[in-house]
Amino acid sequence: MAKITDNDIQKYKNIMRKKLGERYIKPEQFSQPLFIVQNIISYDEQVDEVIYTPYVATNIQSLYKSGYLKGLPNGLITLIEALVSHADKDGFAFPSVERLAELTGLGRSTVLNYIKTFANNTIKGRVLFYKQTIKRGKGQYDLNVYYIPSCIVAFTDKEDLQTEEDKLLNLQEQVETENTLFEMPDINEEDLMDDAS
Repeated sequence: MAKITDNDIQKYKNIMRKKLGERYIKPEQFSQPLFIVQNIISYDEQVDEVIYTPYVATNIQSLYKSGYLKGLPNGLITLIEALVSHADKDGFAFPSVERLAELTGLGRSTVLNYIKTFANNTIKGRVLFYKQTIKRGKGQYDLNVYYIPSCIVAFTDKEDLQTEEDKLLNLQEQVETENTLFEMPDINEEDLMDDAS
């Protein structure tokens, strides 16, 4: 089974953008997003890997105020949050149904039912998520591509992960390596007398 490359992912995203047309909105264009994902980047020395931990904030107040959630299944927002936790900076996600079931605690058939019912459909004037299935050919599994509108994804800077000691050491190294170091001269009493006159 062929591995999905970064070029494949970009190609699939471009296909979906084209199919969405004007329905695709860049995440930075949302003034009041429903979901904000903050990815905390850390490094695990034991396995020598960079780890991304997503934290999803949902603007539930906006959904409640508008009455949007009334009558919808309780697990729907949980499913959307699981989708959003996989979203990239462009609002696209590629989790499997099994992964979504694992994250939400919902049964596989419930996840499939929610996706079938709510993907690409306008419910109470809003589409919560879009889904496109990419048929990848013989011997390869199909891939679901999701686009979650009204979702912003942010990443921590590596500097945010540094301890205060590390930041201080880095600053000291920068100061030591800079050739244009300006030294403030000491002030003598004679200099003060010149200023006074």
